[in-house]
Amino acid sequence: GARAAGGSRGGGWGDEEHTAAIRERIRAVRASYAGDDGRAHSSSTASASSSSPSTSGRGAVPPWSRPDRHAVYDPVAFDEYFSRRPLKVMYRFLEVVTRLTDVGARVYVKRGTIEERAGRMRRHFTELGPAFVKLGQVLSTRADLLPASYCEQLGQLQDNLPPASREHALALLRRELDAPPEAFFERIPETPVAAASLAQVYRARTVDGGLDVAVKLQRPGLAESVALDATILRLIARIVRRFVRLRSDVVGIVDELIGRIFDEMDYRREADSIRRFRDVYRVGGGAGSGLEGLVRAPAVLDELSTRAVLVMEWIDGARLTDVDAVAAAGLTPSDLLERGVRCSLHQLLETGFMHSDPHPGNLLVAPDGSLVYLDFGMVVEVSPGTRRAMMRGLVGFVNRDAHGLVGDLRTLDFLPRDVDHNAAGAALRGVFEASAGRAGAGEDAGGGAVVTLPSGSAVRGTNDFLGVVSQLSAALLVHDFRLPPYFARILRALAALEGTATGIDREFEVIERAYPYVLAQLLADKDPEMRDILRRLVLEPCGTSVRWSRVRRLLNAYVESGGGISGVKSKVNAAGAARSEPFGGCRAAETAAGLAAGARALASGLDYSRDEDDDAAAAAAAVRDAMAYVMSPSGAPLRVTLVRDFLDALDAYLEVMEVMEDQGSGGGDPERDAFFGAEDLERLAETGRSLYLRAPTAWTSVAVNAVMREEACEMAGRVAQGVSERVTRDNTRRLVKRMVEHFFASKP
Repeated sequence: GARAAGGSRGGGWGDEEHTAAIRERIRAVRASYAGDDGRAHSSSTASASSSSPSTSGRGAVPPWSRPDRHAVYDPVAFDEYFSRRPLKVMYRFLEVVTRLTDVGARVYVKRGTIEERAGRMRRHFTELGPAFVKLGQVLSTRADLLPASYCEQLGQLQDNLPPASREHALALLRRELDAPPEAFFERIPETPVAAASLAQVYRARTVDGGLDVAVKLQRPGLAESVALDATILRLIARIVRRFVRLRSDVVGIVDELIGRIFDEMDYRREADSIRRFRDVYRVGGGAGSGLEGLVRAPAVLDELSTRAVLVMEWIDGARLTDVDAVAAAGLTPSDLLERGVRCSLHQLLETGFMHSDPHPGNLLVAPDGSLVYLDFGMVVEVSPGTRRAMMRGLVGFVNRDAHGLVGDLRTLDFLPRDVDHNAAGAALRGVFEASAGRAGAGEDAGGGAVVTLPSGSAVRGTNDFLGVVSQLSAALLVHDFRLPPYFARILRALAALEGTATGIDREFEVIERAYPYVLAQLLADKDPEMRDILRRLVLEPCGTSVRWSRVRRLLNAYVESGGGISGVKSKVNAAGAARSEPFGGCRAAETAAGLAAGARALASGLDYSRDEDDDAAAAAAAVRDAMAYVMSPSGAPLRVTLVRDFLDALDAYLEVMEVMEDQGSGGGDPERDAFFGAEDLERLAETGRSLYLRAPTAWTSVAVNAVMREEACEMAGRVAQGVSERVTRDNTRRLVKRMVEHFFASKP
């Protein structure tokens, strides 16, 4: 249930000294049994090895049972082993083909509705066992291969099965630990708290009033079952590949799928992943405000964990859908969703180490309000190059940059290297236009919005990750669009995250929440490639005009993602600038303190930037790089545009101030088509102020270096001339009044 493999701070886990003593006692007990039985065990093992057939004798010994290999995915060895057991292969092959043929025949004759056919496919996959459950879960992310209704049905696959016997659990523990289970556990219950196709979990307690633990055990006969299905699936894939031209490497997908199952069967890998995750999100681990210390995973009891046994801290937590329990922890479901989305994006875009299955059963809310991730059997590693390409791709998709997106898809291996860039870009522009117009909006079989492409094809038009893949696949079908095997696990993680979010709040849009985080990452990343993405984002293709709406969104995203004053822990840096909500939140006092800190650092010549917020300093570096471009010879046309835009914005602001005075203070900000409204400009200024206060030393250095440039002086002269032509006594009075009201009022 909701309180499966995890741990609580109760039961002694919060007492480090007590936990260390328990670990030491367990090591001593295992050592004593190893001393008593080790030599006899080694002798019997050697005897069994010498009397057993040679491992090279055409599959006489199961590859997964060999002591030198254990459960390693080796399709060649599997083929060799099962070639000596044709009846077993034939029986299973007929069962698999019969069920898959039933699905195919119903699709061919269109029997029943598409939802009924998809539901039947889901039931068949469930009954075929763990390999097909995992296959169905992977296929649920393949919007490039299957209709939306099938993806949605397969996304609901659950692999809950009747538990194996307690006798199996005791025998496995005895074999893996080389000692009787009662030497370590007070009691193993009759029934596990959870039983799935790959494992089952018991709640237990270590002896002598020790620790509450979750004991995860591998199911019996699992390796042979999965190896047999791997052999059959590879055979079917080779047959399909021979007669049907597919855009995806189906044999490679099978190898990726089954290989991951075998990885899941080695609990030492899972233990390593848990330790890595805990290290990232511990206090002081560098995950940042909003995540550090607020996200965790159960601790692992390494002394009792092996390839087939994983013993972990037990956590008494509640599901995210348990509104009362979430409220008792002082949170709302929306708070948890925001944290979960940010955590997944942090894993994907910053650490490159991602939990691949964040569905509701693998997420708990601990009594202290922390978000707990369970089940690390499925994780994915994402290289820095892939992470940067994904950020570029998301920015390109959201901003409808077809030309740039084609290049990013090629880098990510979604498109072949020799793709016709112009033709693919034109196809993408077609789907963007169709999506924007929703000319064919309606309801598809799965209940989501439909977009009709210029070709007449109807695709999933929802603004989620599966919808994005569906639109890209349909638009680029003739350009050999394919989903690379590595991305299937990433997409599964994102789809699981979206499913969790929309199950709690149907209005929650993950992509919309993800985009500001990606923008903030772009602003803080010092990599030259990220700087190029920023330039492409905020400048028109001609390079002489600024997309101010994107600049505003970029800066707001940076603040809202944790960069604002309210998002930083209360402290004072070495330069003396306040970082939280000092002075009762009075903007003038905060700003004065920040300016004083910057001036002090500048006058003393000392470097205080190391004591300031790293991300804010990185954002300052991004602006410094941008200013270097603006002040370069190449930026001359852009400097002219910036002066013009500033004066246009001033015109708009002064006009709005006059209208507001005529209408009274409650007159509001009339909409303008030409440029920002007054509220837009003030919000942009407040964002810039917040950014400055996070790293006054870094920003002061940027500002001083910029104003000392000859080009900056030239721009300042043009601005001064334009301002002098616009200034009157009345609008000066209005402007000063507005500034006083803004800066000397406390923040809401």
